[in-house]
Amino acid sequence: MKRLLFGLVAMMFAACELDIDVNGKDVVLSEVTIECIAENYISNNTSENNEPFTKHTYLCKGYIGGFRGECEIRVLHNSHILYKHIVTVAKSKMPFEFTFAPEWAYLDEPYNNFTLEVVDADVNDLLCQTTIVVTKHPESTTTTPIDVPYMEYSLWDTLCEWRLPEVNNNVVVVDSDEELARYIACEPEASYPAIDFAKYTMIIAYGYTTQGVYETIIESLQQTSETEYALNIHVVTRDTDAPEQWTKALLVDKWEQLYNIDLNVDVTKLIN
Repeated sequence: MKRLLFGLVAMMFAACELDIDVNGKDVVLSEVTIECIAENYISNNTSENNEPFTKHTYLCKGYIGGFRGECEIRVLHNSHILYKHIVTVAKSKMPFEFTFAPEWAYLDEPYNNFTLEVVDADVNDLLCQTTIVVTKHPESTTTTPIDVPYMEYSLWDTLCEWRLPEVNNNVVVVDSDEELARYIACEPEASYPAIDFAKYTMIIAYGYTTQGVYETIIESLQQTSETEYALNIHVVTRDTDAPEQWTKALLVDKWEQLYNIDLNVDVTKLIN
């Protein structure tokens, strides 16, 4: 089984429980957390490499005290300011909470180090800062598996073939014609069946066997949680010495976000 999943929970690396006296102001940040609460798949990325990515929405909350007046809480990544949040503090400890959703593809990583700074809004003095490590995905909620309807997509009877990365038991999610064209090669003047990507998302599962492939069967596609799918495939091999690639492509109703897919492959040999 290839589990295409990273852990889905945010964790606080360090909270700024320091009393820092800057210009007579003792600022305290406490119980600070940043967690990913939502994600959206961006297929029409306009950045330099034009690759699709997942945009994450984060919830930041905690307590601030030791300051009287207006201050600015900034979220930074590698010195780049991602978000600014203004709060008015009356010396005593008070809660704060805000969300931010940066749209830069380079933040689509398993972990990100975010720096939280408190700045005096009047004179722009740095009063306090802390670093927090945040994981990529929101926490999933386990549910009873639900069978997901799908249609199979095939290149059978065309002069085209799949051209997929050489990774065994892998899943590729395709959400546009441009993406699909990367994974199919055709003879001159040949074409493959068109897909309305406004209505459908494609899932391509593939792998390799040490023997020839007799049959590949999709046993089930199930949604196992709010963020996870399970794709179960049975591959039947035959008694040959030639290794071979198997491929199954499915069309599902359009996804509005990117899900994690567990690919479970059961390989058996044909018995005559």
